[in-house]
Amino acid sequence: MAMPDVFSIRNTTVEEYLEPVVHEVKVRRADLLGDLKRESKSAAYLQLYGECRYVIREGIAEPDEIPPECGVIVAGGHVLDVARPAPKRAMKLPFQAWMVLAKATPVEGAIHDGSQAWMGDTNEK
Repeated sequence: MAMPDVFSIRNTTVEEYLEPVVHEVKVRRADLLGDLKRESKSAAYLQLYGECRYVIREGIAEPDEIPPECGVIVAGGHVLDVARPAPKRAMKLPFQAWMVLAKATPVEGAIHDGSQAWMGDTNEK
């Protein structure tokens, strides 16, 4: 199963209040376009979220290039700008998935290559 860059749920013990949200962070246009072409990834995410947001570095895409079922946040300078809010959809995260997430610990050796340090302050587009 595809894993989002950021997956969050509300800190609650009430299953109905979880509000699962997926954030996909993209700093390069090629990575964004490749991601958008993968229908299997989108289908997998539908099982996880009530909202999905793409966080993109300023200049790599226009918000209307991202599917309307996803929100768009644009990172420019040291500011995050909500270009389009994410539509909410009814979603109940399976209780077993919630428990797995609640017990999870960060993965050792997660990406620390600096490629997304403040949204990749590079000239690459």
